Amino acid sequence: NDASAACGAELVFGDQERPRDFLYFFVSYFVGGGLVLDNTLYTGKTGNAAALGSIPVTAADGSVRQLVDVASLVRLEMDLVAQGGDRDEIWGSFEAWHLPVDMLNTWLDEAASGLAQAILSSNCLIDFECVLIDGSLPKDVRADLVQRTRQRLSEISLTGVETPDIREGTVGSDARSLGAASLPLSERFLVDRKAFLKG
Repeated sequence: NDASAACGAELVFGDQERPRDFLYFFVSYFVGGGLVLDNTLYTGKTGNAAALGSIPVTAADGSVRQLVDVASLVRLEMDLVAQGGDRDEIWGSFEAWHLPVDMLNTWLDEAASGLAQAILSSNCLIDFECVLIDGSLPKDVRADLVQRTRQRLSEISLTGVETPDIREGTVGSDARSLGAASLPLSERFLVDRKAFLKG
């Protein structure tokens, strides 16, 4: 899937100063994820391992929803259009956004809370040392989202569960297409074919 492809791009082309095991979130129109174990992208037998957008989280109003409902850009787009804004403010450029500050802050808080819950749920199963967050976001927005997620994690950390290091991804908005293009190349030309993808 798209998010696993983006994770593959981070694995191969991203910053190599990271642990061999990590969880990866890609925030775009939807939000999804990827899973790297022992420096290998793991997609599972159906290709949908780390379908993180489906993880149940508690929203700001107390309702239980999926992560995709609170941490994807479609949510931000819907709020912007409802207030008479132009969706091109989001999709026109990932270099900078010019959105109402209150709206963006609300989305960032809700997205960070959802991501923090998803990270803790995932970390209860696999003890990750590191989580990377990337997406179709301006760099300053991505940095803010990572910082808010760290803060939210510090507020809801569970006894007996180590809080992983939360970092920014390094490939950016092109990660999905770069990863998808790399899959067939790595499958054919890498000496160790399992170094990139493990099903």
